[in-house]
Amino acid sequence: MAFKKYAYYNKGNKVAIVEAEMSSSGANLAVAHCTISGYTTKDTCEAAGGQWIPSSSGSSGSWEKYISPKESVTGGLEIQYSYVPTFNLQNTGTDGTDLHKFIGWGSDGTNLLLFTWGASLATEKDLSSLFAADDWIYVKGSGRWSGLHQVKSTGGSTGILTLKTKCNIPAAKIPVQVNFATDETALASDVVASGIIETYQEQTESRSTKYVFIDQATTGLNAGFMAVEDHSTAGKLTFTKKVYIDAARDYQEASPAFSEVDDDEIIMYNAFYEQINVYEGVDVLEDEDFELDLTEYQAQAVVYYVKAKLAEDLSDFERREFFMRLFKKQIEKASSARKRGPYIVQGFSGMR
Repeated sequence: MAFKKYAYYNKGNKVAIVEAEMSSSGANLAVAHCTISGYTTKDTCEAAGGQWIPSSSGSSGSWEKYISPKESVTGGLEIQYSYVPTFNLQNTGTDGTDLHKFIGWGSDGTNLLLFTWGASLATEKDLSSLFAADDWIYVKGSGRWSGLHQVKSTGGSTGILTLKTKCNIPAAKIPVQVNFATDETALASDVVASGIIETYQEQTESRSTKYVFIDQATTGLNAGFMAVEDHSTAGKLTFTKKVYIDAARDYQEASPAFSEVDDDEIIMYNAFYEQINVYEGVDVLEDEDFELDLTEYQAQAVVYYVKAKLAEDLSDFERREFFMRLFKKQIEKASSARKRGPYIVQGFSGMR
């Protein structure tokens, strides 16, 4: 049976997994020879009083090194406990109250943007009453952006939430003048900046499905989260469907229903479709008022650590070492308390 050996190390507030690999180098280390020159066999060498040295070959050395895992192991890793108390999530998970759904993300060239839309094709989502500048939020459901973020601005009723998180992607924000038509899909005509649509098409050509978020359109029907494809005419795009969140808080897709407008100046964002959940009610570790979720063992360990530091300030190093030993002992107890299952002690008949 083949066995794999793994190890882990802490990387920030994450756990990194590495796999052990045996490495070796093989070669002939010595050729058979006699200590007295001129003799090529063992018998003649020893008869002449020499010593015959046999050949040796094989590995000149082997060692164990750790590399990134080469293959997946189903069910082969269990994280028993991993927690860094940098924030507390005081959230009921009530959709529409302290839990909000977003359709995707993009960039304004500097900051990360989250996009959403109202309950119909024409209804924009007003975020101004839900979020405020400097609010902390927790993002879940995004493979790249899941985690803690801080709000920069709500964008009013545009359905765009701007975060302080830095983000810049190619062709992020495109000011463009368009002609919307009711008898066909909307055609974006690049008359504001020559070549800007072509640049967007080049930057997104590897994506199977492309999305944009349209802002500042004359009507809500012509704005929102759209799927697009290249048009046969150079410098133009075809909008194929619109994504929105209906009154039942479900994600929906429908064909666009544009209102005819000529020369409508809009902002078109390069967007990525992801069903993202945003949680409010986040308390972030900023000062001494933050409540740490510590066990009794951990709380006692903190007391010992503070006492050790006070003794260090007084140059009482004997007392410092005493409290540091107690601190480490409490940390060991806290770590042992996380284990599950029976504790097995081996003894003998003479134990008292």
